[in-house]
Amino acid sequence: MTKNVTLRRPKLLDLDQLLLWENNLENSLYSDNPIFYTIEQIEEFLTSDQDIFLDRKIRFMIDSSGSPVGCVDLFEYDMVNSRAGVGIFIDEKFRNMGFGTKALSLLKSICMKDYFISNLHVNILYTNKESIQLFERAGFTKNGVKENWIRTENSMLDVWFFQCFLKA
Repeated sequence: MTKNVTLRRPKLLDLDQLLLWENNLENSLYSDNPIFYTIEQIEEFLTSDQDIFLDRKIRFMIDSSGSPVGCVDLFEYDMVNSRAGVGIFIDEKFRNMGFGTKALSLLKSICMKDYFISNLHVNILYTNKESIQLFERAGFTKNGVKENWIRTENSMLDVWFFQCFLKA
């Protein structure tokens, strides 16, 4: 199912899909900083240079057979220390089909080849078992706990910190 997976830069044609994904309330718990975007904000993002060296972040669309199935982000890019954070989203219709694993593999190659990144990190809500399994399969190891990190309506939840050291 995942043999035709590629990563590409977002385009204006992705506007409607990104609005849907970014503004879905069900996804807000999985973000340290849930924000809802307007059409104008997404258009501005899509027409910007999206330069990781200037913005310290970059997004790639995950495509399969020419259609977006998700996106993966690098953020907090630190060229001096050769590291970046990773965030990934796979549309609900395409989960558990291997797209996330393939996308992370492609992203790791891009990180080493184009951005000279040797250390990737991710924060995952401790209850998000699917993401934990995905990142562990991709070679990330749990390296710490951020206790009481995310506020919910009724409690504070821990976030687990994972790292992956890339080798050429």
